[in-house]
Amino acid sequence: MPKVGIVALSSVVPPVEFAAGESFLRAAGFDVVVHPDVLSTHWLHAGTDAARAQAMMVYAHDPSIDIIWCARGGYGAAKTLPLLDRLTSERGVPSKKLLVGYSDVTVTHEFVRQRWNWSTLHAVMPAAGNFTTLPQQDWHATLDAVNGSSTVKWPWGNRPLRWLTPPPSAAVEAPLVGGNLSLWQTLAGSAFAPLRQPHILFLEDLSEPYYRIDRMMTHLEQAGLLDTCAAVVLGDFTHCADETQTCAAASASPNDLASGSFPRQPLRPTYALDDLLREVFTAIGTRRNLPIAIGLPVGHGPHFAPLPLGARYSLGTDGVLSLKEWDWFTSTGKLA
Repeated sequence: MPKVGIVALSSVVPPVEFAAGESFLRAAGFDVVVHPDVLSTHWLHAGTDAARAQAMMVYAHDPSIDIIWCARGGYGAAKTLPLLDRLTSERGVPSKKLLVGYSDVTVTHEFVRQRWNWSTLHAVMPAAGNFTTLPQQDWHATLDAVNGSSTVKWPWGNRPLRWLTPPPSAAVEAPLVGGNLSLWQTLAGSAFAPLRQPHILFLEDLSEPYYRIDRMMTHLEQAGLLDTCAAVVLGDFTHCADETQTCAAASASPNDLASGSFPRQPLRPTYALDDLLREVFTAIGTRRNLPIAIGLPVGHGPHFAPLPLGARYSLGTDGVLSLKEWDWFTSTGKLA
């Protein structure tokens, strides 16, 4: 079994949940080493920005470690990117490894993919409360993917997605990149922005109101990050809902307004998820002649299937997403 090094690049790590997740990895047969700073606390994060970047770099350059698995997401990984960039200039590019994580780790996935040519896997993390109780198909697929098995049964394999736009006239084949929408959007305009090369863009998110999703997609489009996109695949948008807004009812008088006590009525309709998809994603796809599909069982729940990023996929006209080539299999001597 490969050796796993665990680091914390984002929010403070809950110790009880992490201990359970670490034990679960060991029980699965992994040789696990935990960086001493994983349970550190500084401000909102698991240690200072410099300490988190240093931990990542130490494990990245450790030849005995094959895989770096992030303890959790949350917030803060983006703050380490300039530091990792500087450390890379000073110490050189680390040898190839696999980075595992998701959510806030989205930005680190893109960094190591571009700067270090690493393999990356969008997958669950050990400090999550549900890490030890994942659906069996999701856990077994994650385990096989991390181990470089050529027999991974991807939970999304042979499962047609639903087209929000007319399907493409032919299968789209390209590398698949992306991750959490809010994190992908923060890369726009930065020194760590995604390379503008043909790709399939995967997006998912958690607890975002509709106006924020609309705003983020508007920014991605206006920043040019959709210009080389060949297709978009959407995962779970967990606990994302419209806001309920009210205003003074027509019967309210000026005195009522002045007193602050008045009857209220809805300001506008409250929209469902299908309304969001049609208004934001279908509109973008139609405007840009960009095929967009939804239903990939990947994200913050209820689905937690692993998804290689930076790998080459085919998205068929029938909506089936197929992994064609992943460099982690190649580097471990296995074939997809």
